[in-house]
Amino acid sequence: MSEFDDVILRGIQSRKYGQLVEMFGTNDVLPLWIADMEFATPAPIRLAMQHVVAQPIQGYDLQYPQWEFSISDWYQSQYAVNIDQRWLHYVPGVIKAIVLAILSLTKPDDSVLTFSPIYDPYPNLVNTSGRQLVQSKLIQKDGTFAIDWQDFEDKVQTCRAFLFCSPNNPGGVVWDKDSLRRIAAICKASNTLVIADEIHGDLTLFPQQHIPFFSVSQEASENCIVLSSANKTFNMPGVQGGFAIVPNPDLRERFYGFLDGCYLAETNTLQQAAMVTAFLACREWHAQLKEYLAKNIEYVQQQMKLRCPKITTVYGGASYLLLLDATNLGLEPEQIKAFFIKKARLGLSPGSQYGPGCEYYMRLNVGCPRSMLVEAMDRLAKAYRELSHR
Repeated sequence: MSEFDDVILRGIQSRKYGQLVEMFGTNDVLPLWIADMEFATPAPIRLAMQHVVAQPIQGYDLQYPQWEFSISDWYQSQYAVNIDQRWLHYVPGVIKAIVLAILSLTKPDDSVLTFSPIYDPYPNLVNTSGRQLVQSKLIQKDGTFAIDWQDFEDKVQTCRAFLFCSPNNPGGVVWDKDSLRRIAAICKASNTLVIADEIHGDLTLFPQQHIPFFSVSQEASENCIVLSSANKTFNMPGVQGGFAIVPNPDLRERFYGFLDGCYLAETNTLQQAAMVTAFLACREWHAQLKEYLAKNIEYVQQQMKLRCPKITTVYGGASYLLLLDATNLGLEPEQIKAFFIKKARLGLSPGSQYGPGCEYYMRLNVGCPRSMLVEAMDRLAKAYRELSHR
């Protein structure tokens, strides 16, 4: 038995369980939707946080020792890339930092490009910040998504920034070095800033390999803000916080100057302790997690082929979130959603929330003990048989 096989009871304070009626209209679903995992946060992180909380005076503290080193050492060990510690800055969270980058480095009514399908906060935050949303639709190909290069190059010409999810969410697409270099060259030529969200990068599964965007070329390093966090990887999203990597000194001065001048990047000792401990003391846990997730992904793919052949999987190699393509069920998007909720009794994220090109999909979170996944596949297979025999 692995520690990842332990079933942990979570209360309704957890959004995954506490919002079931709001999200699905019923409590009678197995929740496999929001992007946190059903695994215990690594023990060293919990101990480090307990040490912080146990201090009798919760006053103003200095920055946690070794926070810059923990990140640079992590990137060297995981990706064999060097980070100058001057490039680093705390941010209040990846999505918050994207908004702050847009506000500080673009102007009202500027156009901002994203791919589609894409993580649903992206379109919302672009529109709410007073910018114009432009989207380039990805192409489904060989069980994953690919870039429509002509469409991307045409649309990026008018855009001041490109919000780049790497790996892509949803679908877990791991972009190869040639694609990253091509994106860097196109965006540099069009004077389009690349804001790269790499929060799922550390969950890239073998044999794929995540490549940090800033490392692929000089064009990339001169024209990017890379954002990430330990929170997704080590299952502590409730802790919040993250970090930015900006190699270009002029861009760094503008962005970090804005953050510091507006007091928008202050963090707390709890966040710092959790991150440093994650990167320096939880590497074995991280390796074991990725092995477990890879087996869960493989299990779902096998189950779809064996028991639900009209439902296919779309997965590019990163994270615990894969897409189920229900196009061949012959149902409309709202009917697909109802099928999963009412017939299969599964609480999954509907693909429609990720934008054009994902309407017939459902996003499945496999970051859970195998026993939960077996139950989910049994429920889906039963509903699939009943649908097929109508």
